[in-house]
Amino acid sequence: MKQAIDQGANILWVDFLANGIRLADPEKRRKLADNAKRAGITHIVVDAKIPYGHTTYPSEYAYHVSRWSDGRYDMWKGRDFLQEMIDALKDTGLQVLANIDVFAEGTGKSRDGLAYDKKQWQVMFYNPSLSSAPVAAENVSDATIFVNPIHPEVIRHELAIIEEVTKNYKLDGVVLDRCRYPNIYGDFSELSRQQFEQYIGQRVEKWPEHIFTVQEGTKEIEFGQWFGKWTEWRALNIKNFVKKAKQLVKSLNPELSFSIYVGSWYPLYYNEGVNWGSETYHPELPWASEDYHRSGYADELDFLMTGCYYPEVSIEEAEQSGRPASWYSVEGAIDMSLQAVNGQIPVVASLFLKDYDGNPEQFKKAVRMCKQKSHGVMLFDVVYLENYNWWEALDLK
Repeated sequence: MKQAIDQGANILWVDFLANGIRLADPEKRRKLADNAKRAGITHIVVDAKIPYGHTTYPSEYAYHVSRWSDGRYDMWKGRDFLQEMIDALKDTGLQVLANIDVFAEGTGKSRDGLAYDKKQWQVMFYNPSLSSAPVAAENVSDATIFVNPIHPEVIRHELAIIEEVTKNYKLDGVVLDRCRYPNIYGDFSELSRQQFEQYIGQRVEKWPEHIFTVQEGTKEIEFGQWFGKWTEWRALNIKNFVKKAKQLVKSLNPELSFSIYVGSWYPLYYNEGVNWGSETYHPELPWASEDYHRSGYADELDFLMTGCYYPEVSIEEAEQSGRPASWYSVEGAIDMSLQAVNGQIPVVASLFLKDYDGNPEQFKKAVRMCKQKSHGVMLFDVVYLENYNWWEALDLK
């Protein structure tokens, strides 16, 4: 699998929330399989667990998507989206990767999800007014309810889902998404305080002000005396989970690939408590502690997908549009990704197709940039290929 990524991968993501209703029709699944094969897609990512904690297959541990309170996915009652997609793709030669949204267990919009039954799991924010603060790694309207990555019950639950998917389905790989904190403002529970103080070997005298303070109105943060160690500790928490997840997947099937999706904006990713770079990469950033590199988890992966989610393709375009840094472009984001991974694993640059709505030539240019500079391209999401009639515009050769 790793060799296949080294040779260049064309990965297509199939998000259940965007496609679940349409793909309830077997003919639409067959058409997707045919289109993907004809276009040169090599791998398909299929949601097994969505950002609100529900599974697309019958799970012993989680609610099924058909349990959604508004009934929008009633057509999936008694059905298994993951298996039906595997069946639709089995004769295409495409590799199927199951995506699991990890520390995401509810939605604030409809109040669906396990996080409402297990309120003790939920991330506790810096203060209540910040519970709806924008999620830097996603769009600002994201309503995901996150759970605390160090809560023992949370860890057991998420690993049980990963084990269930790995054991019960014929797959080529497992992908993790939302394997992170929601944003810089969480988690500030008593559990997190206790474990952080144990990590630094002393008490934080002013909690949470000695981590950081929040400026009124702007919600901008000012680093406190422990901020560097705090970002290091949070990233180590995520790395520890990633190591457990990888060990589990490989123990069940060493042939499966193990990968993660992250945003490419590494200099800002301390917000999400994640260091997706290699242990060998020592970032020179104002918030990074001397030992921050130890929290890098890239070395645990077979490959990494980084979201190069910008309408500007080249660094030159980013400069012309007044972007604050070169990595606010597809090209610059790929450069940043490769720098942070430091040659340890393949990187597949990823595109958000909505960024090119109405501009198929810019989309083609972005695909070419990904394929030239990284180990392939990941397209998020198939729904835009359908909505924009872009299957013919997709040139992956």
